[in-house]
Amino acid sequence: MIKFWNYVKGFVSHYLGGLYHRIDEHHALLLSGGLAFSLFVCIVPFVLIIFSILGNVLANEALTTQVNSMIERVVPYQVYSDFVQKFIAGRIEEFRHYKKIAGLIGVIGLMIAASGLFSSMRTILNRVFVPERGKFIIIGKLRDFGMVLLVMFFFLISTAILPILDILKHSAQKTEILKFLQFSQWENIVVIAVSYSFIFLGFFTLYSLIPYARLGWKVPALSALWAAFLWEAARQIFGYYILNIASLKQIYGTYMFIVVIATWIYYSSVVFVLGAEIGQLYRERLNLRSSGNG
Repeated sequence: MIKFWNYVKGFVSHYLGGLYHRIDEHHALLLSGGLAFSLFVCIVPFVLIIFSILGNVLANEALTTQVNSMIERVVPYQVYSDFVQKFIAGRIEEFRHYKKIAGLIGVIGLMIAASGLFSSMRTILNRVFVPERGKFIIIGKLRDFGMVLLVMFFFLISTAILPILDILKHSAQKTEILKFLQFSQWENIVVIAVSYSFIFLGFFTLYSLIPYARLGWKVPALSALWAAFLWEAARQIFGYYILNIASLKQIYGTYMFIVVIATWIYYSSVVFVLGAEIGQLYRERLNLRSSGNG
C-alpha cells in the first residue's frame, strides 16, 4: 500500500509539478500567443483555397451544405457558426464565379503564411522536445511545404467524412445489405467519436512530423491524446461560458464573433503547447525507467 501511494505521489509530482514548472520555464502562454497570430495569418488564404476547391467540384446546393458543415466544426458554437453561415450563404455564387483567382491568391498566400506557421510550431516543439541536432534551412522549408499539402488534404477529408456518414445512414434505410449501418440511437456517439478521432489524428500528425527529435510513436500519441481531450474540454467549458455567463454582445457588439474566434484560436494554441509538454514529461519518465532510476 505504501509503495502504491509513493507511486501515485511520484506520478502526480512528475506530471503536475513538471507541467507547472515547464509552463513558466518555456513561457508557454507567450509561445501560444505567437502561434495564435500565425494561425490568424493563415486563415484568409486557407479559406480562399477551400472555397476554390469546393466551387470546382460541387453544385451550389451541395457547396452550401459542405461549407455549413465545415463552419460548424471550425466554429464550435452554434450561435456564432449560424452568424458565419448567414454571412457566407449570400456569397456562395461569388466564390464560384471567382474560384480560379481565389484559388491562385489562396495558394500563394498560404505558401507564405504557412511557412511562418509551421516555423512557429517547429520552434515550439523543438524547444519542448530538445532535438540532438537541427537541420538545414532548406530541409525545414521543404518540410513546411509538405505539411501545408498534408494539412489541406487532411482538412478536406475531415470535411467530407460527416456527409459520407450521412449518405451511409440514409442508404442503410433503403438497402437490406447496409442495414447494419443503422445507428440512430448511437448517432451522436458515432459523430463525436469520429470528430474526436480526426482531432487526435491531426494533433498526432503535427507532433510526429514537425519536431526534429526522434520521438517514436508513443510520445506523439500521448501528446495527441491529451491535446484532443483538452481541446474538447476547452470547447465545452468555453462554450458554456460564452453562452451562459459572458455578456460579449453587450460589450463588443458586432465585433463579438471576432472576439470569440480570437479567444478560441488562442485556447487551441495553448492546448497544442500543453500537449507537447505532457508528451515530453512522459518521454523523460520513460528514459528514467529505461535507465533504472524510475
